[in-house]
Amino acid sequence: MLKIGRPNVDDAPAWYPYYFNLAPGDDLIAALQQNKQQMLDLISSIPVSKEDFRYAEDKWTVKQVFIHLADDERYYAYKAFCYSRQIDVDLEVMPAGDTYPKDFHAAGRTLTDIRDELITIRDATISLFSSMTPAMLDFKDFPDKKVIYTARSLGWMAVGHNQHHCNFIREKYLV
Repeated sequence: MLKIGRPNVDDAPAWYPYYFNLAPGDDLIAALQQNKQQMLDLISSIPVSKEDFRYAEDKWTVKQVFIHLADDERYYAYKAFCYSRQIDVDLEVMPAGDTYPKDFHAAGRTLTDIRDELITIRDATISLFSSMTPAMLDFKDFPDKKVIYTARSLGWMAVGHNQHHCNFIREKYLV
């Protein structure tokens, strides 16, 4: 299997290097697998009493954070799929802040259900990247795009973004 090295910081928006730096190692597939296990270990350490906990008013609950991770990983993987296949779609910016939905129907779900969804999504992400060639990983020739991405940079973003939120859960929610 092809080793997928670190991304070029010029192949991503200016805010991505923060997340790249949170992703360990120099092989994307190994980083995705390691990050998946760390996330599952974190989920299994969360008591039922903390699943709907929010550390401050107007902040997400623990379950909402994990649903956000599922949503964003789907976005990164789909965008990486499109770039790897040279499909030009208008996916410049993921909704954030006030434009991001606040109700994920988290109250009607269990953390176990959300965990199972995250496993499915991460396994699909690993499968997607495992099949890419170097040309697919590094394609970026859409001249009309304001922001440059590659499938490689989006894969590393998925790891770093997940790590960011898992760190945040440990620091703010499980104290």
